Amino acid sequence: MVQSKKVITLMVLALGIGAARAETRWTAVEGDGYTVVTDAGAGAAAKMAVRIEQMRALLGGPVKTLPLRVVLLSQPTLFAALRPSETAGGFYQSSADDDWVVVRWGRPDSERAMSHEIVHAFLEHHGPRRPLWLEEGLAEFYSTAALDAKGWTIGTPIESHVRVLNDGRWLGEREFLEAAFDSPLRDEGSREGKFYAQSWALVHFLLTAPGVREKSPELFTALADGAPFARACERAFGMRQGLLLDAARRAVEQRRFATARITAGTVSRPAGVPAALAAEEANALLVALALAAGKPDVARRMAASPVQRGLLALADGNRAAAERLFEEAVANGSKNAAPYFELAMLLREERRELTRVPALLRAAIERNPNHAEAHFLLGLRAAAAGDDEGAIDYFQTAARILPRQASFWHALALSLERTGRMAEASHAAMRCRQAARNAAEREMAAAIERLIRQPEAPLPASGKPAVHVPDGWRGLRGDTSADGELVAFHCESTPPVAHIVTGRERLELRVEKPSAIRIGGTGSVRHTLPCGEMKAAVRVEYIGRTKELTAIEFR
Repeated sequence: MVQSKKVITLMVLALGIGAARAETRWTAVEGDGYTVVTDAGAGAAAKMAVRIEQMRALLGGPVKTLPLRVVLLSQPTLFAALRPSETAGGFYQSSADDDWVVVRWGRPDSERAMSHEIVHAFLEHHGPRRPLWLEEGLAEFYSTAALDAKGWTIGTPIESHVRVLNDGRWLGEREFLEAAFDSPLRDEGSREGKFYAQSWALVHFLLTAPGVREKSPELFTALADGAPFARACERAFGMRQGLLLDAARRAVEQRRFATARITAGTVSRPAGVPAALAAEEANALLVALALAAGKPDVARRMAASPVQRGLLALADGNRAAAERLFEEAVANGSKNAAPYFELAMLLREERRELTRVPALLRAAIERNPNHAEAHFLLGLRAAAAGDDEGAIDYFQTAARILPRQASFWHALALSLERTGRMAEASHAAMRCRQAARNAAEREMAAAIERLIRQPEAPLPASGKPAVHVPDGWRGLRGDTSADGELVAFHCESTPPVAHIVTGRERLELRVEKPSAIRIGGTGSVRHTLPCGEMKAAVRVEYIGRTKELTAIEFR
């Protein structure tokens, strides 16, 4: 049994927009690897802690790679300040130290919204990224799960989705099946609603329709192995994808909604007793949530500690203030991993005191052994020093913690390829493709797959470093050029950033349109651009106003 916190009767001021507006009691329930925090009272906290335990048992057991923080907000103003979009009733957000599920509490669908986001939190640490329709469809399907004495019933129709689907045409095959995480349809009102409804309908059909549900595991396995939906559909069902989609549509039109019955797993470690949350704890939690959600203006009203103020300074672009505050936190022996990691990043990016960087990254890992980015950066340093075997260990650890970071798989694939472990490199390249969330990452993944399929030609005697560049980088035009040294390519950034040192300055050039960049130079027949630090003489062309890279020539 997880011991409950000591009940503390302190009150905290609830955050309003602009000023604190009313006293609110925050309640917390501690569980095995998670915390439920709410301003809606002990009853809501206890009920949702039970729901989380049940959902985790249903989904395959607890995943405690990162602590899960579930925040249920009854204050509409606070939730509106944190949500990613106006239509969101809840959201899932991962950060270096925590996974967050945040839900607007008190709406008719609040519990279902929380269950939906719990599924996303579970999937985030379970294997490769799946197609967007499958991720959202699974989250919607399992959000309806209801438990009784006989076990789980899953698949109750979501009537709002049924109405949307029966009120007009479904999205076309390609638009629906190829929708990605940066797809514009997710921001276009009715089409976004149609996408969620259609995703739910297809997953519901695959998991409950007689004659289909028995074959669906083979489909899901093929998709997890990187097969396109059309090929996976042929393999599992022996039919074209269009026929399967038509069958799912007819099931909705005819209201053929079967339900699934699943035996309930046992909850071995139930949550503790609801307890009032101390003012400073509630304040720290809300600041961490606001920073993780990318809402620095919300965090700014509550930030108090050097770590919190340092993270805000960093968000504001005040690197000097951030460094000073992180140094203060490190000097005081902070138990938080953030100041050590962020200070290492600042020194690394400015190429100052580089001998301190590994020690700072290791200190971050001591405080948070699952700090994936710290493992990743230590891997990049090992790879840059020629220690690919050591780098592979770091990259594999980072990818185990966060298996949906394309940059981790890209770096791992390169180190595996350099050590001749081609089968493993090919698998890592496939996982890089599956993890890609935007055009730059998709281009990066395509390039590493091409490299592994066609091994690099031997370098000439000059020994110039290999730099990997996608074949299709052609076409942009810049208005400024510079000669210098390419010292780092940070492919973990979004967008990726090339760091160039010239005689006068340090340039940070963003790779916004990978498919349009022009590449040239002497040396190897094909160039390869690995993540991390390097030294390569280059001439670059870029757009002066935006610092967008348009061409690079290796000298």
